[in-house]
Parts: sequence; C-alpha cells; structure tokens
Amino acid sequence: MRVYFPVIFSMVAIAILSIVEISLLKLLHRDWWQLRWVRRLSYGLPLAGLLGLALWAGGIALEIDLFIAVGATLTSLVFVLGVALMLSLPFSAVFHSIDRLVGWIGRKRVASGKSETLPDPTRRRLLTTTAAVFPTLALAAGGSGIASAYRDPRIPEIPLHYPTLPPALEGLRILHISDVHVGFFIGFDDLERIITLASAQRPDLVLITGDFSDDAPTYLDALRLAGEIPSRYGTFASIGNHEYFRGIKDIIRAYERGPVPLLLDSGTAVDVGGTPLYIAGADDPRSMRNRPDHFFANSIDRAMQDAPSDAFSILMSHRPTGFDRAAEVDIPLTLAGHTHGGQIGFNGRSLLYALNPERYMWGLYERDGHKLYVSAGAGHWFPYRLGCPTEMPMYRLTRQPVA
Repeated sequence: MRVYFPVIFSMVAIAILSIVEISLLKLLHRDWWQLRWVRRLSYGLPLAGLLGLALWAGGIALEIDLFIAVGATLTSLVFVLGVALMLSLPFSAVFHSIDRLVGWIGRKRVASGKSETLPDPTRRRLLTTTAAVFPTLALAAGGSGIASAYRDPRIPEIPLHYPTLPPALEGLRILHISDVHVGFFIGFDDLERIITLASAQRPDLVLITGDFSDDAPTYLDALRLAGEIPSRYGTFASIGNHEYFRGIKDIIRAYERGPVPLLLDSGTAVDVGGTPLYIAGADDPRSMRNRPDHFFANSIDRAMQDAPSDAFSILMSHRPTGFDRAAEVDIPLTLAGHTHGGQIGFNGRSLLYALNPERYMWGLYERDGHKLYVSAGAGHWFPYRLGCPTEMPMYRLTRQPVA
C-alpha cells in the first residue's frame, strides 16, 4: 500500500486544487468564465490529472516503467499548473476589480451628468490585459520548472581554500552526489546518464550524502552503478532520511553486498600521498522536524572517534544542520544535501533562504575557516526546478586563495 501513497496524495491534492481554481474563476473572474475555452481548460486540467493518475497507478500494478514515468510526470505537471493558477488568480482579480470599479464610476458620472463620455476603453483593456499576465506568467513558470527538472545535472567546480592544507591534498578533486532519489521520476536510465557524467570527470574521490534511491528492492543495483565511477581513492556514502523511510535494514544489507562502503556513525582513513584523509558519515535523525537533543553531536562524535590527529577530515551529513557540530569539533569540510535548494532559486541562492535565513539551504557557507557546501541534489522526489538546477558539485582543495 505504501507504494501507492504518492498516487493517493496526488489525487487528493489535484481534486482540492481543481475545486479552488474553478471557484476562483467563477467568483473573481466572471467575464473569463463566460469564455468557452476557459471553461474547457478549467475542466480539462483535472481530467488530465485523472489520466496521469490512472497511468501511474496502472504502471505500478502492472510493473510497466513507461506508464509510471508518463503518469507521474503528467500528474506532476497538472499539480504544478494547478498551484500556479491558485496563487495567480487572486492577483488577477485585483485588476479585474479595478476595471469593474472604473467602469461603474464612469457610468455613474455619465448618468449624473458629470461626464459626457465613458472611461477610455484603451485604459480598461490595459487593466484586463494586466490581469491576464499573472496566470500566464505563473503557468509559464510552472511548465518551465517541470522541463528544467528533467535536464542533466550540472557539475560546477568549486575551489575550497584552506591555508594550512597538507601539500599532498593540493588539487584533490571530490565529486559530491546527493539526493538522486532513484524512483518514480529518476529512473535507471537517468541514473546511468548521471553515472556517465560523473565518470567523465575522473574525480579523485566520490562522496554520496544520502537519499540515493527511493526504491529499496533495486538499491543494490543502483549502488553497483555508482561503484563504476572511476576514482583514485574510492566512493563512500552516508545515510539520508529516505533510506529510513524505505526500510533501513534492507538498505544496510544492500550496502553490505555492494561496492560502496556505508559510513554510518563511523569513518575511515584514506592515505593520500602519505597524508591521512579522514572521511566520516553522520546518521540521520529520520524525523522531519523533531530531533532528539544532541543528536548530531552524538552522531558526529562517534563518527570522528577513530580520526587520526593529523588527518584532514571531511564529514558527510545528509542534513546541513550537522555543520554546527562539525565546526565546533574542528572538521574543515562538511558536505550535505537534503534541502534540494528549495528547488526554487535565483542567482545561485535558494529563494526559500530569504524566508528563513538561519538555515543552510544551498551553496557554500563558512564559519571560522570551516566550510559547508549544501548540494541542490542530483535528482528529486518531485520534478520541479526553477532557477535551482540539479547538480553534482566538484570540489577542488587548494592552499591558494580563491579569487
């Protein structure tokens, strides 16, 4: 039953959005509602959603990946467009109200003899046109966000400056893969393309920070693909909240049988030209909000207990909030994911960051020389990206100042 939960949730959400959308048109945009094509589109959108839901559910039942992919994508498109209309129609109603008010005042002035002409029809058409801009832009942004979600992840190179970096680590290139979410929207064809892009980079080290796959039965197969990435010092992974959601025992067994070591409350030292590089993996609190007191402190302390005193350390923490403890215990670099950058951004920053500036949402953060990078993720569990593309960051350690 759990596998059908996204379908059931989407069905309820689309039903609610459709009722709200049609009600807003009838109540606030009566002149638009008189247009036949508007009514047809209004009723056609939920019907398209029903078609997507039927394909999605049928694909799950019949185990037909094509049906699942088409159905889930169509359902997501309907959902996004429904949200876009729900948010934009009230703004359009303001201009429609102004238009009606101007017309009413004009007619009253003519009736009372204070004016001989009605308001300029050109100005009124401008108001009506302006009202249509809001849903048009919202629908365009919705469609663009869906299309962007299916593009290949970018691989930005991010230099990280450490004045006391051991000479052997100069120029070390670390590929960071996070939040692929292999499942409904990221299939194995997509994963193979991601692995091909990663392999072409020839990184020195690959680190996977959780939420790698949302499909427990094929998790081992996904790990075997990840293990094909050629890297001088290997590939290591940490856990995310979705690994717990999908069945942590099965996931751990997949790691035990697969080619990628899982670092869970533990770490390992890698020899890089005679210099120890310590890689640690924190646990995940599982809960979306409530976390046990000192969770990250306890987890990170356990992960770091075997670190050589002279090692340069890297912490993999699926949740970026682990950075607070990492900085306290002098871990130079923390890599995280989980947030997907809010999946909406502008100029390299999450737009949700402006709503909650205390949180680490996307990009590079620094505290007293300790660095955190929060990846926007190589995939998603909901296909919408606007100004916040999927990514696999490539970090380059250097002693040289970054311009």
